[in-house]
This record gives sequence, structure tokens and C-alpha cells, in this order.
Amino acid sequence: IMGLKLRRSELNIDLIMGSNIDLFYKLKNMEVDAILVSLNESVNDLDCEHLPLFSDDIFLAAPAESPFSQQSEVDLSDLREATFITLAQGFATHQDGVRVFQQAGFEPKVAMQVNDIFTLLSMVSSGVGYALLPGRVAAVYENRVRLIPLQARYRMQQHIGVVFLKSKERDPNLLAFVAECRMYANRHSQPET
Repeated sequence: IMGLKLRRSELNIDLIMGSNIDLFYKLKNMEVDAILVSLNESVNDLDCEHLPLFSDDIFLAAPAESPFSQQSEVDLSDLREATFITLAQGFATHQDGVRVFQQAGFEPKVAMQVNDIFTLLSMVSSGVGYALLPGRVAAVYENRVRLIPLQARYRMQQHIGVVFLKSKERDPNLLAFVAECRMYANRHSQPET
């Protein structure tokens, strides 16, 4: 966002949170110019361009005082009787969670479904339940929520990217945004030295 503001200082940027499905609907109806989402089947469309940015692992989110919080990795089947909080259907993280639980061989006891990641993290930090979340949220509640890697057999990644309509790809503002996204993707694909 800062790079885009440096390129085009006059540009007004609105950030809208929502599920993949909600954001894709807004994109197709030209309510937004581009969306930053998990690149999965919900955003596959011949009218759209996709620019991958980074990949992110799915973790078990546990309250800091949880008995699992000190483990280096967790066997998800050990949480068969635990209570979970999930994002509502339509969110990529919800769909990924369903797949991970299928791999673990059980359907979770879901206490609540919420519509945003901050509410979900707050519920986990309060001890209401566990969640499956991407690593990019780690800093939000880092003192109260621990993200624990899943054992290899349950590991899953989200591939995050930008999606925009091909019909708008020559828009100067969108071109500036895509250029910044490419620079971001290049920085994150370089090995650290």
C-alpha cells in the first residue's frame, strides 16, 4: 500500500474485508478494482487475471495457556474432542479447514462461525476454542494466541494472490497496483541471505 501511495499519491485506497466469494462478487460487479485472496477454485474465471504473491501454511491457533501451545507440531487427531471456532462458509480458510479435518478423519465440534479473522482470534485468545488459521495472522495476537504447525500429514498451504478483471488491465491505477504487487512477490520469493 505504501509503495502504491508513493507511485500514485492522489489515489484513494479503500480496504474491504470479506470472504473470497463476497470479494469476487464485488470484483465481477466492478465494485472493486482488484482483490487479494486465496487463489482457489472460487476465483477461477476466464475474465480475470491472477498474480500469485506468496504461500502461507495453515496452523492450529491455540490460546497461549493451552496444553498444545508448547508443542513444536500438533497431531490434529489429538483434538478430536476439542471445540473449534471457524470462519463462515465462503472464506478460503473455512474451506481449507474442512479439507484438513477430512485428512484428520473427523468433523470438528464447532462452537461458532464468525465473519472476520479478528473476532476469531479474539475467541481463540479467550479460550472459547481452537482454530485453523494461516500464518500471516501470527502478529495480531502474538502474546495471547500461539500458532502451532500441523504434523506433515495435515499440512496445507494457501496461495495468496491478486485477482483483477482483464477488461481493466490497462487502467493506470491498476497497472501501478500490479507493478507494486510484482515487486512484493519478487521480494518474497528471494531466498534470505
